Amino acid sequence: MTHKIQELSEAVLMKKLIRLKTLTSIHVFALGLYWVSSLALGMIVEHMFLWLFSIISFPILILNIKSMNEIKEELENRKNIINNTSTEAFG
Repeated sequence: MTHKIQELSEAVLMKKLIRLKTLTSIHVFALGLYWVSSLALGMIVEHMFLWLFSIISFPILILNIKSMNEIKEELENRKNIINNTSTEAFG
């Protein structure tokens, strides 16, 4: 995915980063709400969908966080390149 990220413009990267942050926040909120409601209803032991949903959700969250970190790193690299170029031009 890193090679694809390098080909995208900064505006597209920011848009993707905001979308990933929003999706991750919604995902974490929904997972927490699901756990709390299941605990409140006392369905934690018999409710296998709770465990299945949790097992499926965590790898998705990890991949979203990994993608966000890659995008942040690429934006930071671009910022450093611009700063180094401007310093060399005026220095």
